[in-house]
Amino acid sequence: MQHKHLSRRRFLQITAATAGLATLAACAPAGTTAPASGGESAAQPAAEQITLTFGHHWEAAFRPRQEEFDRQYQERHPNVRIESTYNTWADHNQIVPTWAAAGTLPDIIYVHGRYAFPWNFEGILISVQSYVDNDEEFNVEGIWEEALRLYQFRGEQYEIPYDHGPLILGYNKDLFDEAGLDYPSPDWTMDDFLEAAIALTDPDKQQWGFSGDLPDFGNGGNGSMLYPWGARLMDDTETQILLDTDEAREALQFWVDLIHVHKASPSPAESQAFEQGPWISGRVAMDNTASWNTPTLASFAPFAWDVAPWPQGPGGRGTGSFGSGFGITRDSKHPDAGWEYLREYLSVDGMRFMWGETGRGSPARKEAYDAWLQSEAAPEHAQYFLEALDNYAITDRPYQTLAGGEILDVMNRQRDLLRNGETTVDAAIEAIITEGTPILEEAAKRLQGS
Repeated sequence: MQHKHLSRRRFLQITAATAGLATLAACAPAGTTAPASGGESAAQPAAEQITLTFGHHWEAAFRPRQEEFDRQYQERHPNVRIESTYNTWADHNQIVPTWAAAGTLPDIIYVHGRYAFPWNFEGILISVQSYVDNDEEFNVEGIWEEALRLYQFRGEQYEIPYDHGPLILGYNKDLFDEAGLDYPSPDWTMDDFLEAAIALTDPDKQQWGFSGDLPDFGNGGNGSMLYPWGARLMDDTETQILLDTDEAREALQFWVDLIHVHKASPSPAESQAFEQGPWISGRVAMDNTASWNTPTLASFAPFAWDVAPWPQGPGGRGTGSFGSGFGITRDSKHPDAGWEYLREYLSVDGMRFMWGETGRGSPARKEAYDAWLQSEAAPEHAQYFLEALDNYAITDRPYQTLAGGEILDVMNRQRDLLRNGETTVDAAIEAIITEGTPILEEAAKRLQGS
């Protein structure tokens, strides 16, 4: 598959295939230890010996960091023994339903935002609302609301996010310098972006201004594609597709024209020539870059790079955001112990240790963000990610429908046809609405009847 930006799946494929990632090195920085208690836990009374089991998706390079956290946690909680199963990201999302069917779910599992709603509907995880309400020292309000909403089901919190990131503008400083152009600035509009993309395109060098492949609908992508024009993918109830508007048509046409009219973005066929994609290969000047892509860029990009705010469009400034979290499963025999672990793991100190200091990605807590901003993997102007989360990033839909997978398949099939120049914007919108509306309606009926 071709991706305009590095998806989470692509990021994990790259890092899993390459040993010794410096930015994901497992060892804590000198003088750094895992949080003693997340600033939240009191000394534990003597208790029976228990084993907590986990379903993680960390690749090999990051597992020692997890194991260090767990080692120190077990020192603080000598009655707890931790056992972890590590899956690949893609395999995990298939294995969890298998575990659920067999009644063998671990106590705690990783949950990508895309899967939270259907897994919660199916009863795979339990609500942690009572823990949140009764644990005065666990400051859930310190987590971005946009991150929390991904894991809410029927008015209750089911999982707690550990990261949540927006997509903003990444750029190749070397290519801008060679062209004598100023770097993208916070006041850039989409017209400025288009002008620069055209100016930085050189077919003779196989060089393009923008990485070209239209974003995936959902998982952050549709926000960067639609929101600057004031367009939306679907309504808040996720039962109506909202692409049949002038704003949506103008937005989609802008990105299609970058590929097929201005030739300022590589076609899917041209992108296939680069194993890691034209962006990481240094052949494009700009990309919409997620915070979770920054470790890969820091380790693999053969060029100097940085980030800027996502440009404003005629409808204002806006972009998408998405993330991941952890939850306690229905098969857990130790839910209280599971919460005791999560309250430390997902505290400010826990997020700093696990994801901030390692440069792994943008923590879901603002108080933990400083550790990520100061990490080696963060670009010079990483604060623009924080600015987006505070001001204009929105969690992309769909994420509250049982039809998430089906509707994304419909939309991304049309996206691929647009990429290849095999359909028009009007025809793609009509097809998405015609095929997608019955899917959403059926999912709504199923939800209402449960």
